[in-house]
Amino acid sequence: MPGLVGIVSEKAVDEQLLNRVIDSIKHEDFYRIDKYINLHFGIARVHSGIFNPEPQPIFNEDKSLCIFMDGKIYDYEEEMDRLKEKGYKFSFKNDPEFCLYSYEDRGIDFIKNLNGSFVFVIYDFKENKIIIVNDRYGLRPIYYAINNKKLLFGPEVKAILQDKSFKKELNDEAIADFFAFGEILGNKTFFKGIEVLPPASITVWNGKLSIEQYWDFNYEPDYSKSEDEFVDELVKIFKKAVEIRMKDNLRYGVSLSGGLDSRCVVGAIDKNKRKDVLAFSFGPLDCDEVKIAKKVAKKAGTKFKAIEITPEMIINNAEREIFYSDGMNYIGISYIPPVHKAVRDKNIDIVFDGFALDLTLGGSYLNQKILNAKINDNLFEILYNKTRLFSDSELSKLFIDKYYSKIKNCPIISFKKEFNKINEKHPGNYCDKFYLQNHVRRWTIGGHILMRTVIENSVPTYDNNFIGLIMKIPPELRQAHKIYRKFLKKLSLKLAKIPYNETMVKPDAPLLCWRVGMYYQSGKELLKKLIRRLSKDKIILLNKRSYVNFNEWLRTNENWKRFFKELLLNEKAISRRYFNQEYIKTLIQQHEAGKANNSMKILYLASFELFLRLFLATQ
Repeated sequence: MPGLVGIVSEKAVDEQLLNRVIDSIKHEDFYRIDKYINLHFGIARVHSGIFNPEPQPIFNEDKSLCIFMDGKIYDYEEEMDRLKEKGYKFSFKNDPEFCLYSYEDRGIDFIKNLNGSFVFVIYDFKENKIIIVNDRYGLRPIYYAINNKKLLFGPEVKAILQDKSFKKELNDEAIADFFAFGEILGNKTFFKGIEVLPPASITVWNGKLSIEQYWDFNYEPDYSKSEDEFVDELVKIFKKAVEIRMKDNLRYGVSLSGGLDSRCVVGAIDKNKRKDVLAFSFGPLDCDEVKIAKKVAKKAGTKFKAIEITPEMIINNAEREIFYSDGMNYIGISYIPPVHKAVRDKNIDIVFDGFALDLTLGGSYLNQKILNAKINDNLFEILYNKTRLFSDSELSKLFIDKYYSKIKNCPIISFKKEFNKINEKHPGNYCDKFYLQNHVRRWTIGGHILMRTVIENSVPTYDNNFIGLIMKIPPELRQAHKIYRKFLKKLSLKLAKIPYNETMVKPDAPLLCWRVGMYYQSGKELLKKLIRRLSKDKIILLNKRSYVNFNEWLRTNENWKRFFKELLLNEKAISRRYFNQEYIKTLIQQHEAGKANNSMKILYLASFELFLRLFLATQ
C-alpha cells in the first residue's frame, strides 16, 4: 500500500536500505515517489498522485522544519485564513503545508481537531527530532520498529523487514490471536519487535521513542434527546461529511453492496452530482448483493458497474493479497485489488465506502444479552466466546502438542489485555468500543490496504463530527438498527424502500418484519442443506445471497478443492511445524461431506501457509 517510509538513525542513513524499503511497497508502476535524505534522516512518500500531488517534503520559511504527509484532511479553510493573516505564506495551499504552518504556529496540539484520514511526519532540525502523527481512527496504518538504535517505519511490515540486520522472529501471541479470533488483537504483528502505531498517536523520536494518545472513543449518551432530534442532526452532519469530501476536482466512485452502509453514502451525495458518480458492486452477477446494488444505483441516479467475482479470482490473487497485507488478513478478500483495479480503469480516482456504519450507528454487535450484561461479570465471557474462529478445544487439536503447550494461554491473556483497556460504564458502549478498537481497526488495516494498492479511498462514515454525534446516542437506540433505519428513511425515503440483503425486507418496514425476514432467510438456508443431505448431493440449491460463497465453493468447485488440499496437505507445507495434518484433513473431509461448515477455518489455515512461504521460506 502506498504511504510514508522512513529511517532515522544516530549513524548515517543507509540510502541503499531506504531504496529497498521504497521498492518493497511500490506495487504498481503508476506510483510516484518523493524522497529526501540527509545524514540522520531518510524518508519517502510512495503515492498515487491523487491527494496532495505536489512534491514533498515541504519546508517552512527558515528551513527549520519539513513535512511529509500521506492522506487527506478536510474543512480547515478558516484556520488557513487565520494563518495567512498572521503572515504565513502558502505556496501550495494544500494539506501538508497547512499542517506544517499550524505546527509552527501552535505546536502539536493543532492535530486534535484534524478531520480526515492521514499520516504525517514532521522533522524538526533545530531539536533533531521526528514527530509521526496519524488520524483518530488509524485509517492509514503505519508500522514501526527500533533496531540497532534506529527507527524504521512504513505502511507495510515488509518495509521494515528490508533491514537485513532485523531478526525475523515470529510472534507466538499474534499467531494464537489469528486462529482464536480471526484477527490479531492490539498493536501486534506476526513479527516480534514490529507493531502498528495506535490510532490518534503523537509519536516522537529523538533517540528515544514516546507515544501519546490525543483522542479516544468516549461515549456520552444523551438520554434527553428524542430519536427524531438525533436523526435530524445525523442527516445534516452526514450530508456535510460527504459534501466536503467531494469538493476536489476528482472522479468519485462508491462501493455499493446490498446492505445499508454504502446505500447511506449514495443517499447523502448531492442529487446534482450523482450522475457523475460510478456506483459499483461485485460478486456473481446473479447474487442478491449485485441485484440490490443495481436497484439502488438506478433509484439514486448514479452510473453503475457490476464486476464479477469468481472462485478462481480469489485463489488466483490469494498470494498477492497475503503479500500486500503481510499475512494479517485472510485470502477470502483477495478479490479486492482486481475489483478496484477494474474501477480505476473506469477513470475513478477515489472510492467511498460505508465502512463500519453498521457497527457505529447500527449496533450490529449489540443484543439484549449484552445490554443486560455486567461489565465486571459476564460481559467478558460473552465477548470472548462471541469472537472465536477456533475454540480453545479446537486449537488444542489444530496445533501440534509442543506448540500448543507454548501458546494455549495466549488467547485469553491477549483478549483480557485489550478488554481491560476499555473505560465505559454501559455494557453496550463497552462492547462497541472493544470491537471498534480491535475488529474494526484490523479490518481497516486489511481491507483498505488492499484497496489503496490500486486506488484512493475516503470514509465519510468516519467523519469526526458524525462519530462525535453517534457517541451521544444511547446504545438502546442503536441496537438492531433502530435509529439507523430512521436515519436512512430521512436521508432518502426512495432508497429505504429497496430491500436489505440480510432480511430481503425494506428498511422502512416495521422492525418485526425485519426479524421475520432474518428468520426466513436462515430457514431457507437450513432447508437447502437438508435437501442436499437427504438427496446425497444429487440436489444442490445454491446460495445466491452474498458476493462470495466459500461454503459451497469448497464443496462444489474442483479448482478450490484442489487448491486447498495441495496447499495444506502437501508434505512440504511449512505450516506442518505448527499444525496437526490429520486434524486439517478431518476439517476438509467434514466440510466436503456437508457435516460442518469449516470454510473460514480452512481459508485461515491456507492464509497462514502462504504467509510462511512468502515471509519465512528462506529462513
